[in-house]
Amino acid sequence: MQKPRCPVFGICGGCALQDMDHIGQMQMKKAMVIEDFKRQKIELSPDIKVYFKDEYAYRNRMDFPIFSEGLGQRMKGRFDKLVHFERCYISNPGINAVFDEVQAWLEKEKNRLDIFDVVKRHGTFRYATIRSGFFSGESSVTFIFNADSQAIDPQKQYLKEFAEKAAVKNVLLGFVRYNTDQSVVNEAEVIKGSDTIAEKLGPLTYNFHTQGFFQSNSAVFMDIIRWIKERIDQPYDVLLDLYGGVGTLGISFSDAAKEIYIVDNNPLNTACAEKNIAANSALNVKVFAADAEKTGTLGIDLAGRRSIFVLDPPRNGIHRKVHTYIKGVRPEKIFYVSCNHKTQAEDIRKLSEIYDLKDFAVFDMFPQTKHVETAAMLELKTQSPV
Repeated sequence: MQKPRCPVFGICGGCALQDMDHIGQMQMKKAMVIEDFKRQKIELSPDIKVYFKDEYAYRNRMDFPIFSEGLGQRMKGRFDKLVHFERCYISNPGINAVFDEVQAWLEKEKNRLDIFDVVKRHGTFRYATIRSGFFSGESSVTFIFNADSQAIDPQKQYLKEFAEKAAVKNVLLGFVRYNTDQSVVNEAEVIKGSDTIAEKLGPLTYNFHTQGFFQSNSAVFMDIIRWIKERIDQPYDVLLDLYGGVGTLGISFSDAAKEIYIVDNNPLNTACAEKNIAANSALNVKVFAADAEKTGTLGIDLAGRRSIFVLDPPRNGIHRKVHTYIKGVRPEKIFYVSCNHKTQAEDIRKLSEIYDLKDFAVFDMFPQTKHVETAAMLELKTQSPV
């Protein structure tokens, strides 16, 4: 046990492990992964490697509810109580810089601003969702308004005044209904700057939408990219990146195959993926805006061609139709990145009839929390059943 760095640890519902030293956190997470795989009759080595970077100042996105004291987080175990703090210790420096700027404005203008009440469910300002590239330093803040507020126009004018003077490059506005609790929206109005920001991952630049998906720990995500790249032993004919987001994995491995295909169903992601292909001159990469389970209908020809798959699905794992597709086309290798090792273990068990688990690693993507990222390498069995 150790003294938590954050003075509101245990009160704030965010971090869960600041009272445990980082080595202990990683040992606990590794043991947790090994046990959950064991439940699926898959034995992982006790010596599997855990990759990590800084235990603080890593997150590149934070969603801060707005209340009478300014920015905060949900109190542990409560939806109706919020706790304020002066700094979020797991947020990267860019996020905390924007946090300070927004907090100072909220305090200065508190008599003019109409703050949403989570119990009475009325008011205007609900969230400030802040994103900042860990390596690029580019930042944005999206203010989420209650769409049912009667004071939207004057409150929007106050927001425009903030944007004019603010140092943060990108300021956006989104709307959600009073009875929902969302901190991102499909469509956000740009008040200042752009609706996308860029992040640097090694020599490559990736644009991502302020309302879309991007990995929350860029430094550890770089470790995942390196881990996979070291295990792609030779060029293939086709690399298929399912659940591909803005193309971070597919574009990073553009030299691993003659043809790269990225499949993602979020138009915010695929629009950025197209931009990233051009920005990084990845001319052999193509994007499909489609559900992963519809990959078999996209006209991607794998017959008689050596192929490799990269999968990074959401927490609920691989769709059953994707399992069927994989078993039908049988890529030589599969790299499976997961933010939920329980569903990953279930998926690997389902694929174990024709695939061997050849390598595995744990990545401490979310220090101070109980969450962890994992990556697996599967190879087609030499004599796999038809």
